[in-house]
Amino acid sequence: MKSFKHLWLLIIASSLCASCLCDDNPGRVLCIDDERVALLQFKHDLIDDANRLSSWSSSNIDCCTWDGIVCDNFTGHVQELHLRGPDPERDDASTQLLRGNINRSLLLLKQLKYLDLSCNDFGVTQIPSFIGSLRNLRYLNLSMSQFFGEVPHQLGNLSMLVVLDLGNGPWLSNVPMNSMHWLSSLRLLKFLDLSGYDLNSATDWFQVVSNLPSLVELHLPSSNLTQIPNQLSKVNFTSLTVLDLSYNIFDTMMPWWIFSLGKLVSLDLTRCLFHGPVPSRVGGFQNMTDLKVVHVSENDFMNSTSVLSGLLSVTSLVSLDISTCSISTPILGGLQNTTSLVSIDLSQNFINETLPNSVGNLCNLRHLDLRSNNFTGSVSKLLNNFCECNSPKLDYLAFSANSLLWGRIPDKIGQLGNLVTFDLAFNSISGTIPNSLGKLSSLKELMLNVNLISGTLPDTIGNLTSLEKLEISFNKLSGSLPKSFGKLRNLIYMSVHHNLLTGDVAEDHFANLTALTSIRAEANRLTLNLGVKSWTPPFKLDVLRLGSWNLGPQFPSWIRSQGNLTELDISNTGISDIMPSWFWSSYSDVIFLNISHNSIRGTLVEELSILAPNAVVDLSNNRFEGPLPGKFNDADFVLLDASYNHLSGSLEEFLCPRFERDRPLIFLDLANNNLSGVIPDCWMNWQALSVINFENNNFSGEIPQSAETLSSIQSFNIRKNNLSGKLPAFLLNSKSLEIIELAENKLTGSIPLLIDGEETKLKLLSLRSNMLAGEIPEEFCRLTSIQILDLAYNNLSGTLPTCFYNFSIISGRQPSNAFVLYDVLFQVQILGSALLVTKGREFEYRSILGLVTTLDLSSNKFSGPIPKELMGLAGLRWLNLSGNHLTGRIPEEIGKMTSLESLDLSLNQLEGKIPWSMSRLTTLNWLNLSSNKLTGEIPTSTQLPT
Repeated sequence: MKSFKHLWLLIIASSLCASCLCDDNPGRVLCIDDERVALLQFKHDLIDDANRLSSWSSSNIDCCTWDGIVCDNFTGHVQELHLRGPDPERDDASTQLLRGNINRSLLLLKQLKYLDLSCNDFGVTQIPSFIGSLRNLRYLNLSMSQFFGEVPHQLGNLSMLVVLDLGNGPWLSNVPMNSMHWLSSLRLLKFLDLSGYDLNSATDWFQVVSNLPSLVELHLPSSNLTQIPNQLSKVNFTSLTVLDLSYNIFDTMMPWWIFSLGKLVSLDLTRCLFHGPVPSRVGGFQNMTDLKVVHVSENDFMNSTSVLSGLLSVTSLVSLDISTCSISTPILGGLQNTTSLVSIDLSQNFINETLPNSVGNLCNLRHLDLRSNNFTGSVSKLLNNFCECNSPKLDYLAFSANSLLWGRIPDKIGQLGNLVTFDLAFNSISGTIPNSLGKLSSLKELMLNVNLISGTLPDTIGNLTSLEKLEISFNKLSGSLPKSFGKLRNLIYMSVHHNLLTGDVAEDHFANLTALTSIRAEANRLTLNLGVKSWTPPFKLDVLRLGSWNLGPQFPSWIRSQGNLTELDISNTGISDIMPSWFWSSYSDVIFLNISHNSIRGTLVEELSILAPNAVVDLSNNRFEGPLPGKFNDADFVLLDASYNHLSGSLEEFLCPRFERDRPLIFLDLANNNLSGVIPDCWMNWQALSVINFENNNFSGEIPQSAETLSSIQSFNIRKNNLSGKLPAFLLNSKSLEIIELAENKLTGSIPLLIDGEETKLKLLSLRSNMLAGEIPEEFCRLTSIQILDLAYNNLSGTLPTCFYNFSIISGRQPSNAFVLYDVLFQVQILGSALLVTKGREFEYRSILGLVTTLDLSSNKFSGPIPKELMGLAGLRWLNLSGNHLTGRIPEEIGKMTSLESLDLSLNQLEGKIPWSMSRLTTLNWLNLSSNKLTGEIPTSTQLPT
């Protein structure tokens, strides 16, 4: 569109200059009376809030001098009407738009050739059909002006039209155009833009546009097109220089006739759902000797070598975008001779290629995006080559998420003075950040996060006064934070978390950071050392994360000034103060709150109005006391962790809300408090709950029946309380539960039967130290996902089941997996945990729990022999059958338990010899066979003698 507008303006300028030279009476009035009246009528129906048409006044009789009007300097007829609105991206755009209605008085401008009403707001009205009567129009632009409805077919009467732009963007894509036949008469049309209209029903679209003999530019993006011919006997619109069919849904192979358009300068097929190999007929891209711009991103060309080899021969290329096309074939090295390239985007493919240093010799390159591929090799030489260019032009450089890229940032990096974006994140970049980085005065985005960068942050970083985004988290940076940070007056986002930074941070570090809205600096060991207690920061933050800093012992009062906070992390910061009352009323939309692992005292407030819906709240490991307030449940958390405090009282008010409605709470951890009473029987409103942890409190009574309604529950932990009654059958029959932890209670009765049906997901079942009796039912072996089973210290009896081989993980038929129960965007990952007894000691397992496989049936009353089927559990690491009444021999098949690390068969009545196959248990490091009736020699092996 720009090329045609510039051409039109050039013609206008030359004609105006010529007419001015011939006009020997510059004071005469050109404007024709009837046309002036028509223009004033046209203005009358417009709403001009910004007074853009102030010069259109009856007091100024020469309408040819009005803003936006161009007249013929000989006849005085109005020929052009330029009323384009402001750029939509302008901050004041909404106040500059013309609104209202388009008056038919325009028909009196019989010599009108140019009409531009684009980028205004005509209130979702239809394009006036009378415009089709302006027979002299050559240029018509109504784009982005919120016209709505079917395009009037009368526009087909504008036989002189050269430029027709009705494009309105994706927001208008629900407006159908059932036929494009009306375009057939526009034989002089060179530019056509119908972007945003729904052309799905216009089955004649291709036939019509391909028969417009003068067409040079065709723009039909976001038009819901689904059909496009793959083969044509003859291609009619061979004059096309620009073809834009982007953001349609063709879902077919790329048509071969596109490569017959030998005059193409720009081709945009972004996100057209083309797939399969790119056809190589008629020479492919090799015929397009004038091609400068190729955008074919977000298609699925797989490993198409034809698209690559053809593109490599187009030496005129200026911009190349083949991102997100599933390409894995090397391509970058082949572009080394395309010296005119200004932009290369190969991001989000699967390209396996060693990063070619020769690309650094493309000194005209401004934009290089290789993100999210499989490039390998060093970045150092390539970056050095860019630095050695004479006046390097590079302003965008992104290599992130290739993982196997390594090397160092060269000392010469400061010579890339035009860099605006520098992105090497998620790789294996090492070394230090060079001092010369501070010379990049245009840099706005610096992303070096998730690498192996070490050393200290250079003081020159403060020279990056244009910097808006700094991402250097997850590295090995050490030392202190330079005071020069205080010079970064345009910095908006600062992320230095998960490094090894130490030392003091003072007011000077933040002196001029007035634009800052986000600080991510947690997981360092920095100390905030303020010179004044009443410090008021110069910024207003949305995100403040200082976890593991030293902020205490007093609660940091300056946080009170940050009323816009949505995320706050001051966990593990040495605070041992009473929670200030102002904290609970200073904010209104906090969605992430972590004050855990301090020694904060006080009681919890009745209402948490500071929280946004679906908030994540971690109050754990503090010294809060008193009850859990009943109105807490009005806060609509998704995660609440108040474990390891001194909370007391009942859960009746919290769990049984005043108003019955579904609550969004997913994770509830109240472990290790002093809570007591029965667990209320009102779980019906907590259907989203996935994790419940009430471990180590003083709850009594039975497990409430309404817990059966928890359809999303994954972990149910009420270990070490005073629960009584029977084990509910619904727990073992749950289709969602992965963890049941009820050890160290007073549960009685037998293990309930499983109901026939789908297999469960249960991975961990611990009923240790209860008063369960009876036999293990055969149906129990339908818990095929079990990898941790602890039934020790009960009164269970009978023989050991022979069906434990059904446990697919313990048997070694399937690998074990991590117990990930909850994962959110705030880097809060909840893993399953368990207290397990092995090798005579109790350990808590969390991060490696998924690697544990254990079967503990010790200290019961099991009798009879050890089933040989039990010896087939090749994936089992710990086996404890001690303290029972087992008899007979240790099965010879025990040598098949090749993963076994701990074996305890003590305190039984086993007899005979120790099987020689036990010498094959090379991973065994704990063995107890004491207090049995074993005889004979101990087998010799590398393990047993030790």
